[in-house]
Amino acid sequence: MNKITKQILSFILVFLVVFLQSENILITSAATNAMVYEYSPMLEDGGDIYYIQTIEGDEYSYDIYRLEVASGNKTKLVSSKNDIINMDIHKETLYYTSYDGEKDIYRTYSVSNDGKDKKTICNGCFVCLDDTSIYYTVTKGKVSKLYKRDYESKKSTLIYKGNMTFRFVKNSDNTLYFTEFNETSSKLTLYVLTAKRKKLAVLTTDKIALDGSERTSPEVSDIKKINGGIYYQYGTYEGTGNYWYGTLIKLDTRTNIKTVIEKQLYEEQIYHNDNIIFYNGTDNSEKHYQFNTKTGKTSSYIYKTTGTESFNILGDKTYCAKADGKESILISCFTSGTNKNNLIKSFINITFKQEKELDYIAHVKKYGDYLLIPVTCMDYNANNGWRGRCVSVTWYIADSDGKILAQFQ
Repeated sequence: MNKITKQILSFILVFLVVFLQSENILITSAATNAMVYEYSPMLEDGGDIYYIQTIEGDEYSYDIYRLEVASGNKTKLVSSKNDIINMDIHKETLYYTSYDGEKDIYRTYSVSNDGKDKKTICNGCFVCLDDTSIYYTVTKGKVSKLYKRDYESKKSTLIYKGNMTFRFVKNSDNTLYFTEFNETSSKLTLYVLTAKRKKLAVLTTDKIALDGSERTSPEVSDIKKINGGIYYQYGTYEGTGNYWYGTLIKLDTRTNIKTVIEKQLYEEQIYHNDNIIFYNGTDNSEKHYQFNTKTGKTSSYIYKTTGTESFNILGDKTYCAKADGKESILISCFTSGTNKNNLIKSFINITFKQEKELDYIAHVKKYGDYLLIPVTCMDYNANNGWRGRCVSVTWYIADSDGKILAQFQ
């Protein structure tokens, strides 16, 4: 995704939902004034998509839906008056956390994937799960505690006690990663927890010099294992737009030697295929880079985006989505790391009527084997201010061949 598009989306993600009509696809309709925000949790499991729809009005509602893509059927699993901030699924049971603002408390719940068996699990914020347990945090004052709760015994065990910057990074092959920043020592620590361990182990630490421009504490945003090396990115959010500024590091697991790959990144995620890490520089929105994890060499290539066209690197393929301002959303794809090699210009063509006074943007995400394409309509007219007003957002679901399977709002 290019830098201009990235900055536009930083503002779009705080608002968002939708209306539109399309022919010859399965359609699941959304309620009036309903929004499926891009920043809200979403996941794929067993060919189904789980998403959160926010109903805005005199009273707010946050509803978890399960969409069976093959049939287009959707099931409302949960309806909550409080914001749902995280969710994941294990063996047909969905775990999620809802925040009760009046009582200033997080609670973790579970519900079966047919919506028939809702339970309160514990007080605390659900962060992740593995094959044996769920993990949740309880924060009081400046202390954050991580607990592990076994599926079978229901017993909770204290795993770690840290400060308020302690947070979950990701689950990769049943290995859990966490991060924490110590302001006194200026050290950012990356922790690892495997299925065989009962406590967190320190994977590595980085000393970070802060200059006061940071809006958040340093954190690790993503981590990948590629060709025997561990690659992770740490950074902070800065500026009035909360823009990400990160550093990409390689950790050699044999020697424990670290190498800085890039000092200035503005996307939190590490994009890659089996051998290459792809990233965009901040010096030129047309210039893109690739780091070869086998040779250790960096090279660059040029791809120019125009207008609201997005640039989405998903493994071996790069997808560009463009709103033409008239009747369609056009998505092209080509080989990642090239200037349109093996280009399929009209990989997906979505009929979408667009109004001249409004702005539209689309891009491509991947969940499981599906490509998901959110299309956002914004109104930047004078009365709406510089942030604009979200008019609508629709999500399209396509298979790997570019066939539209369903949509939701």
